[in-house]
Amino acid sequence: MALNQVKKADTAALGATLGGLAFLLLGERVLVASEGLAKLCTWLGVLGLVGALAERVWALQNSPDDRKPAARLFLGLSATTVLALLLYGVSTSRGRELVNMPKPKLDAPDDFGAIVTIAWVSLLVVSVLASLFGELSRASMHRAERLESRRIVAAAGAGLALGAAATYGALFTYAADKADKSVDFSYYRVSRPSESTKRMIESLSEPLEVLVFVPPTTEVRSEVLKYLDDLKAGRGDKITVSTHDFLGEPELAKEHKLTKDGVVVLARGKASQKLEVGVDEEKARRTLKKLDGEFQKVLIKAMRDRRTAYLTVGHGELNEDTDKRNARTAEGARQLLESQNYQVKNLGLADGLATEIPKDAAAVLVLGPTARFTDAELETLRKYADGGGRLFLALDPDAKADVAPLAGLVGVDWKPKFAINEVPQARLQGNAADKKILVAVTYSSHASVSTLSKAGQSAPVLFAGAAALDKAKDVEKGLLVDFTVKSTPGVFVDDDDDLELDTGVEKKSVQNLAAAVTRRLGEGKDAAELRAFVLGDADVVSDFWFAQDRNNQLLFVEAVRWLGGEESFSGEIQSEEDVALVHTKADDQVYFYGTILGAPSLVLGLGMFFTLRRRRDPRGTEAPAKAGPPPDKKPVKKAPAALGSSAPKTAAKSTEPEPPGDAATEDARDEGDAP
Repeated sequence: MALNQVKKADTAALGATLGGLAFLLLGERVLVASEGLAKLCTWLGVLGLVGALAERVWALQNSPDDRKPAARLFLGLSATTVLALLLYGVSTSRGRELVNMPKPKLDAPDDFGAIVTIAWVSLLVVSVLASLFGELSRASMHRAERLESRRIVAAAGAGLALGAAATYGALFTYAADKADKSVDFSYYRVSRPSESTKRMIESLSEPLEVLVFVPPTTEVRSEVLKYLDDLKAGRGDKITVSTHDFLGEPELAKEHKLTKDGVVVLARGKASQKLEVGVDEEKARRTLKKLDGEFQKVLIKAMRDRRTAYLTVGHGELNEDTDKRNARTAEGARQLLESQNYQVKNLGLADGLATEIPKDAAAVLVLGPTARFTDAELETLRKYADGGGRLFLALDPDAKADVAPLAGLVGVDWKPKFAINEVPQARLQGNAADKKILVAVTYSSHASVSTLSKAGQSAPVLFAGAAALDKAKDVEKGLLVDFTVKSTPGVFVDDDDDLELDTGVEKKSVQNLAAAVTRRLGEGKDAAELRAFVLGDADVVSDFWFAQDRNNQLLFVEAVRWLGGEESFSGEIQSEEDVALVHTKADDQVYFYGTILGAPSLVLGLGMFFTLRRRRDPRGTEAPAKAGPPPDKKPVKKAPAALGSSAPKTAAKSTEPEPPGDAATEDARDEGDAP
């Protein structure tokens, strides 16, 4: 009876371990959108693993001597699983707070988190696989009088080796990810002209001459000409394309100041700009993949003179920080401005921010200030706006300073309270703070978001933590405010900063996340006009979020084009360059768990099925069938002996042929009914 109870305890321990791990997976990774259900599953998983450990302890204490070695082995493996669970708890945000090891800033190295994660994953994989292999070996001896402990230890060792191999492969992949090396396996394609580039060509007041100095012996020339032919189609009066020989036409090459082959020249009047594409196919490959963007940069320079954009400094703006580990940098925004033929300069107190904006300012950008602007600085910006200036204001709700007066300059009401969604729309930190991340797919028909508006649901813009915008109550006459980007309907303003919806106080609705403001300062086409673009979240234009979503870059470029009066150029730049795939946890749950759990489990299950099929218990096999009589001979049936007869029990087989008879007699004889 005691032995049966031990066997039941072993079975219960295995079931509790597997069930506990399944509940932990549901609570910590799958059901994170439902906080209450996730917590319930997590605690059920913890109870399952702790209960399995208790079952192992009881089984060891009550096992016969022949079962104790196996019981000690399984107890150690169960304890290792619980240890992995404890280390996982330390790796969470709550656990790190308990051990006083907070998470570092975004993009900063996290050595503690990496070490703990590697430790708990390795221990869990090794202990679970070893337990499964050992239990399968013990199950084959379920009815045996004595256990062969060495077989169980050998099977557990095989699981241990498999787990160690899997862990080694994962660590190798992790180390390879940290290496600063990449291999390009993408298909070699050249980008085609975008609608934006085509509209730029159509807006030319005088024809553009394109001279291609690429030798005909290279494939690069044919690819460039394909692009230019597509661009020229239907626009022959705006653009002319010709091919030339760098070595055969030295005078023409000297006129355009060329020093090498593999160059495309864009000439308009006396001015010309150069685009280097190269002659070697492998070296030119990267340029050809993004040829549309590179051509557009040169085209803008050929179309108009370079403008100046000023970025304010001195208030903790994004553009002041150069340490990318802090995730508060704006080098990407600076590069995009330069790609639109803007010269970027800083604007601080020494540059006139508190007195007068420089006369050559085509636009002034304020990107995520964390310190308050002085009254003198605000007054200078107000005068600039009233004189028909162009402002780009990206404000951060966690700025720790009152930056609302900046939005008030252009008639926009902005309060430093986060607009959040009760259910996270994207995952970054894996906690309640992810509710601040908003995915916007609703746009107005304003020119500053025309391309995003056409794309709609397929062009989401990510907001890391936005404050809602509204129209100020005392808006000056003639000031038009268009809210260009809106949230989904289930968003509310978190007035008490508890990241929870307070029923009756906070209401779900569509929140305004961006605004375009205009005001004409006179009559006629040449009258000055104020233009301002306001973002409720400065992180939208940071380098980190530029890398997460290319639509964030498109929003910034289109807003800058609209500010500069070049909204007719709006459109997404075509590129065949490989773009990093970024998915939220919710998007990738099926694929992720299907690849790391589903496929390996299927292979392991098939292998175990066929292995067990070959090793089935001999007692369960059927005995081979006895050979029957030859097909051409019929068995001779023995007649029953008469009672009291002394005749021998074994009758001799007759060799005489049977007399012929009718069919009925033959059938009866075959059935044994005839004498």
